[in-house]
Amino acid sequence: MTFIERKSRYWIVARAGLKDTELFAKATKTAVPWAKMSQYIRWFTDGERRYAQQLWQMASVYLKSTEVSREYGHRKVWRHGLEVAIKIKGSQGNRRVEWLKPEHPYTAISDKSDVHANHNESNNSALRRRCSAYRRRQNLYAKNTEGLQRTVTVQRLVHNWVRPHMGLGKNKTPAMDIGLYHRPISMLELLSIRGFSSLTP
Repeated sequence: MTFIERKSRYWIVARAGLKDTELFAKATKTAVPWAKMSQYIRWFTDGERRYAQQLWQMASVYLKSTEVSREYGHRKVWRHGLEVAIKIKGSQGNRRVEWLKPEHPYTAISDKSDVHANHNESNNSALRRRCSAYRRRQNLYAKNTEGLQRTVTVQRLVHNWVRPHMGLGKNKTPAMDIGLYHRPISMLELLSIRGFSSLTP
């Protein structure tokens, strides 16, 4: 379970475990403090409908009777400012996007060209290339959840602090983009820094 801030590519959460609602709830609680600093939230997922159902339970509200119009027709909606879209894999190369449940009447809907989970998908592809534990569970250090979590956490730190990203500018990391540091740090610094535990939630 991963949460990535789209603008800076900062990898906020990396949780290993079974794909169930408990894993989703734990990861969401870690990401909530980041979301609270925003005026509005656009939530994009890559097709796990079970997570959307869990989010609907956590972030839906009932409108007052005076706020429901005949044209709108829905009383239970997402919280004001939260927009949720899910990408459903289409057939024959046709891309399909579905907005889940009705938005709050005062929440603006994004253009379809802006609705994508490309940053998350590209990170998943890079993770499969760079971290064998992510795709081959027979490795000794990834046979259990604890070992896999440790490995993925290291990859998240490298992604945020060590490896520059082309989409952010020359020699710029996600941590630099959001103002946490002024330069990329080396692998030696990452592995020997005393505040390593403070970089992981």
